[in-house]
Amino acid sequence: MKNSRTALMCLLGVFAVAGCQTGMSVDLGRITGSKLSDEEKIALVLEDVQRGMEGRRIYQVLAHVSRSYKDREGRDYEKLREDLNTLLRNYRAIKITRTPPRIRVQGDRARVIDTFGAIAESASPIEYPPMNLQGQVIIMMERFGDTWQIVEWGPIT
Repeated sequence: MKNSRTALMCLLGVFAVAGCQTGMSVDLGRITGSKLSDEEKIALVLEDVQRGMEGRRIYQVLAHVSRSYKDREGRDYEKLREDLNTLLRNYRAIKITRTPPRIRVQGDRARVIDTFGAIAESASPIEYPPMNLQGQVIIMMERFGDTWQIVEWGPIT
């Protein structure tokens, strides 16, 4: 039980920083007349993930996760989806704060170090205590066409 709770808390932390993607993409560069850099695109993806977590919209979060996702713990996309569903079922009123991420792009891959704080109310305080996390994570992203997606995340080791 304790390991499950810890894993869920870490998952929230990761998606807290992994800062409304719909089926229709919006080209902000076309609207503003300027072209966004890869770093700006990645920052926007992470902000959208944050909004998805705070709004408890799993589809919004998963829209930015690659189907080829695989993390160090061996979780694939489907297992991550299950864990995220469990997290959102067990926690309410999620609030996330982030500092600007450190983003390094190399070709079609990017490495992001993100610093965050996250708090959340428990839906069942006896089973899952209220959450208050702070920390840093590393997020690996890959470009697919003109879209950046999360392919891996985890704690900084």
